[in-house]
Amino acid sequence: MKLNTLAVNLEFDENERKLFADGKEVPFSTRKVGEMKDVIFNKEFINIKNRNDVLYRMYRAAGVDKNATVFSAHNIRYDVTVIENYDLGGEFTKTLGHYHPLVEKGLAYPELYEVISGEVVYLLQKRNEDGSFDLQLVHAKAGDKVIMPPNYGHFSINVGSDVLIEANLVNSTFDSDYKAVQKMGGGALFLLKNGNMVLNRNYAEISLKHSEAEKIPFLDYSKSIYDEYISHPEHFIFLNKPEFLLWKHDSWDIETQEF
Repeated sequence: MKLNTLAVNLEFDENERKLFADGKEVPFSTRKVGEMKDVIFNKEFINIKNRNDVLYRMYRAAGVDKNATVFSAHNIRYDVTVIENYDLGGEFTKTLGHYHPLVEKGLAYPELYEVISGEVVYLLQKRNEDGSFDLQLVHAKAGDKVIMPPNYGHFSINVGSDVLIEANLVNSTFDSDYKAVQKMGGGALFLLKNGNMVLNRNYAEISLKHSEAEKIPFLDYSKSIYDEYISHPEHFIFLNKPEFLLWKHDSWDIETQEF
């Protein structure tokens, strides 16, 4: 399966679960069932037989070598994540979930996702000063692009009937915080395959919004995020300077900005 990038030839072997960039295999790391023991709804699900089952594969810096200069110039990384359609003890397959560190003005690094194949619900959650949480569930399909806003922890949940393939652009200089999610026993909500949505009792008062993925006005939807970044890295200044996301999108003169 060819991914939608032109500046580098990315091809995914669905049988072998291997990703190739211009014919060269991209290294990957995995997240297995046993590593999710602290964050899933059904804590009794994990056993000796299933703990080594692979839930998703993370191909870091996929195809970046070919265009290394433009990526390294702004400390940006392009990743591909492949999430299996797996019954996680009655729960949809999801990522472990993480937060990003603060970069400036009390704002954390954001991240941009693009759905290449499949169907996903992004769970976004932000802790308020009073201990309550703001939650957003964003439903996205192939071709959609979604920003993970500053200060929001986020999770990718494969709600489709097949494998989910997504890509992301993110600052490459920091390590994500997974421990905050593990300490809380997972995200604030568990999405179950039977259609139920269960609140994680470790969280205090929450407010919840549902939405479909909306068009991001300053991005070109005729291009993959990889190709647009190569052509116009200035469009992605917000990945390093999150205060730009606080402006009204329709008032941005993004091409005049500099990293």
